[in-house]
Amino acid sequence: MSAPQPDWRRSLRKRPAPLLEEPVAVNTEFVAHSRMDGRLDAVQLQFQTVGDHHYLYAGHIWSYGVSILDVTDPADPQVAAFIPSPNESTKHTKVQVADGIAMLGCEAPMFDPRPDPTKADLGVRFFDVADPTDPKELSFWASDRPGFGVHRSWWNGGRYAFLSHGVAAEGFMYAGRPDRTRIMTTLDISDPENPRRVADFWLPVQLGDGPQPGPGETFGVHEPVIEGDRAYIAYADGGFAIADISDIENQKLVTHQWIFPELTDGQTHTCVPFPERDLLVVSDEAMATFGLEGEKNIMLWDISDEHDPGLLSTFPIPTPTDAEPYETYFHKGERFGPHCTHDNHQGKARIVDKVYNAYMNAGLRVWDISDPRNPVETASFVPADPTEKVDPRPYNRLADPLRGGTFKSCVQDVVVDPRGYIYLSGYNDGIWIVKET
Repeated sequence: MSAPQPDWRRSLRKRPAPLLEEPVAVNTEFVAHSRMDGRLDAVQLQFQTVGDHHYLYAGHIWSYGVSILDVTDPADPQVAAFIPSPNESTKHTKVQVADGIAMLGCEAPMFDPRPDPTKADLGVRFFDVADPTDPKELSFWASDRPGFGVHRSWWNGGRYAFLSHGVAAEGFMYAGRPDRTRIMTTLDISDPENPRRVADFWLPVQLGDGPQPGPGETFGVHEPVIEGDRAYIAYADGGFAIADISDIENQKLVTHQWIFPELTDGQTHTCVPFPERDLLVVSDEAMATFGLEGEKNIMLWDISDEHDPGLLSTFPIPTPTDAEPYETYFHKGERFGPHCTHDNHQGKARIVDKVYNAYMNAGLRVWDISDPRNPVETASFVPADPTEKVDPRPYNRLADPLRGGTFKSCVQDVVVDPRGYIYLSGYNDGIWIVKET
């Protein structure tokens, strides 16, 4: 006979809450919503200003390509262009834009049951987007085979792009698949028509040096974020690391912090540095529906001594308002927990006194970190639940809590533009545009 479940988990064994028919805003206001010509799905967002026009880029997970929206009038967003994937087995969920060039990650569909993943073009495509209404392909860099393509990477102008590069690695696991990991691969794109691989950064653990991941743990680069001559790298169940990239062909580890399982239930997603304040925002990714994981967190670390970072605070867990028809966001259904964080990339607003996170079914959450030891939530926006569904996966409440389909709002990324407008993407959500009040 199985052990009885704790009360909090037993309480989740109910039907999902009713659909949220209207957005719920706290210290924010609705500006506009875009269906992106029916391509309602989007994950990573980027922002670009060209002349007197402003553009939002949205990488799709089900619609296989990248939409470019003219958001010069944020109350009336218009689709300006669409870059299709090279084939139905290659997805462009991740996109970076800087210096008039777009870099589109190419990987096999991880959760889409329709295409043949063995036919995916793996690597990155580069486009000239000096005119965002007429993107022109410049080149394709093919990643390693056997491998699984390029995920959430960093291209922020200048000479080098830093890739989350899936490679073969005996004994490691990534996203439930054995004998693979992700490393940080650096490309020289001074000639964007001929990208050149110049370095691979392997964490010593990935080379067998030091304690190894436990059984079933996902280990590898999820995303590198670059500031100056440092790379701040999220390693999924491997926590985070800081690397010295001042010598680009001889990159060196500064520190590696294991934070799972002591401080989090794993899946470290993004590390955003605020070097002006010696702070590092470290956020996890919630992976399963209905709270079927341990705690996922956003944390602030003191990196004044980068060889020995110190934990300053853990952000409070969001709770619903009285206007929302559920006791907790776990009861709402879908994934609940942190995901993408506004990251001060080129083109976006640079913000170091607040943290903006796309908190899955809890929508946008904003925290004031004026006192880094006491983050305070100051604003939120929970989108209305979608009335259309483009997610092709069947919805299954319990049998597939990780890879099952989504039918409620589940926001994926957040961008704040230099004018203060905030953009949210989601699996079936379209693009929501809001502003703090």
